[in-house]
Amino acid sequence: MIRNSEYYEITKDILNHEVFMQSKHIRHHEGSIFDHSLEVSFRSYKIAKKLKMDYRAIARGALLHDFFLYDWRTKGNRNLKYMKESHAVSHPRVALENAQKYFEVNDMEADIIKKHMFPTTIVPPKYRESWIVTMVDKYYAVKEYQEGFFNKHSLQLRFYQLQQTLSFLSV
Repeated sequence: MIRNSEYYEITKDILNHEVFMQSKHIRHHEGSIFDHSLEVSFRSYKIAKKLKMDYRAIARGALLHDFFLYDWRTKGNRNLKYMKESHAVSHPRVALENAQKYFEVNDMEADIIKKHMFPTTIVPPKYRESWIVTMVDKYYAVKEYQEGFFNKHSLQLRFYQLQQTLSFLSV
């Protein structure tokens, strides 16, 4: 968990909300939605503080950017309202609907959530803070997939090496 009292004060109503906590159990990239969103949110918050931007809106909007609450890889789990669209296009709207249902969301936070998948969302982000989250999200998505890829392949390599060692010993 991230230990930063100011960040926690800004986001604690979201982090401790029972519905948001469900995201801990939903797979996303190579971890959970919760872990990914927390990482994107905290890194975006740190950048916003350094650049004297609206760090409160960026922390909250980024934390809610993937608040879609389903594993899109599992058939039948998608939000039926947006079933005909790809997950990349539809999940920002689902996340925004969920965010507005459970939390107070201002215009900047809504823009962060709705536009974080630019260019798939077609309409570009309106605020600098939205651009930050868009870039940080893409960075962490690539990082998480890359780590998962190398972890899987390093395990396969170790298993192959173990097989080779065992076959050598059994000769």
